[in-house]
Parts: sequence; structure tokens; C-alpha cells
Amino acid sequence: MSPVDEGDEFDELFELLGSRTRYEILRLLTREPMFLGQLSRELAVGQQAIIRHLRQFIEQGLLDTYEDESIRGPPRKYYRLNKCVRLSINIAPDGVRVVRIMPGATGPQGVEEVLQQNYPDLHRLVVRAQRLSEIPDSLDRKREAIDLIKELEARSSEFQDVGRYLRGIVKWLRETHL
Repeated sequence: MSPVDEGDEFDELFELLGSRTRYEILRLLTREPMFLGQLSRELAVGQQAIIRHLRQFIEQGLLDTYEDESIRGPPRKYYRLNKCVRLSINIAPDGVRVVRIMPGATGPQGVEEVLQQNYPDLHRLVVRAQRLSEIPDSLDRKREAIDLIKELEARSSEFQDVGRYLRGIVKWLRETHL
């Protein structure tokens, strides 16, 4: 791929998104970081093809990697989005032009990282849930799933209460101060 020109930085993004597989990879990675085998299974695409697509994203600075422990075997290499890009496009009879490109903040990218950085106890629950399929015994897997469901439902309820409270404050601020 050619380097991105000053005025045409969106061309590279369009080129990357021009592949349905690359688009689907990005869509999956917006939910959570994933390792190569997960991406390959989810997309029903061979690992070598996935690696080629991931390499393109990494070269353009949209993805990075990290390693995390695995219940079985060596640590796994996870792929995650490391940059947010907001793109507004004006499509009109006189042509297509990018109205705005804004790089994302340097802070946490996606829910997974927000959890990891700000709510480590919740993040540990999510990681446990993601690794359920690695528990070989089905009875142990079911017990773990039941425990996780109970814990996550309790925490979810807490956050819903907090969310309602915060929305109430926002409403009050808008009504009384704007």
C-alpha cells in the first residue's frame, strides 16, 4: 500500500474497508480484542488470510497486539483497535468529499479497555466468560457459567441504577442551567 497523502488520508481507510473480510474483522474487534483463531472461526476464513488483513491494519496504525495468558498452552496474541477515527462524508452530484476526519482520543479504546483500566474486577469477570469454552469438563463449565451469570447480573443491575441516577442529574442540569 502506498503512503497516505496529506489531502487523501481517507483513501487509505476506504481501501482498507473495501474488503468485506477486513470490515468484518474491524466490526468484531470493536466488541472485544480477539486472537487469531477466534477471528478465523468467527469469519470462517483461513488464518493465513486473516493474518494478511491484520497486517494491513497494523501497518496503517489501526490495530495493535498484546499477549495474555491462556488456560491451555502458551500465551495468546490478541488483536485490538488502538485508534478511533470519525469520518464524515458529503456525497453529492458534484462529487464525494470528506468533510471531517478526527483521530480518536488517546484514552481507552472500546468497552473492553474501559473495563480493564477503570473496572478491573468487572474485566476479570469478562475474561472468565470469554474463556469458558476452554474449560474441558462440561459440568465445570456449566457451574462456572452459572456463577458468572449471577455475578454479571448483579453488577449489571448496579450499573443500570447508576446510569439512571446519572441521566437524572443530566436532565436536571439541562432543565435548570441551560
